[in-house]
Amino acid sequence: MDEKNKEPQTQPQASEGQPLPGDFRAVVMYGMSKQEALAVMKAVKAISPSMKDTAFAMTTDTNIAWPLGQLIAELNAEHRMMRKWTESQREKPE
Repeated sequence: MDEKNKEPQTQPQASEGQPLPGDFRAVVMYGMSKQEALAVMKAVKAISPSMKDTAFAMTTDTNIAWPLGQLIAELNAEHRMMRKWTESQREKPE
């Protein structure tokens, strides 16, 4: 495809029209045991240093019906919140 016929790149959208972050990485797992999911998480994080901050999610009865953009947006928000909590715990004086 030549440059003239390329579609403009757009930022992916969550179902509410909110742009998803371009630097967010996530793996959504379905039908895996807890042990299999932990093995997947370990393997993904071992790929490279850039994969260490990847978010992981298992499907649930609630989120299985969500549009993918909504699931990723929710996962991104949870991941950011957990990262902030983890950082605050590290900074706590003992």
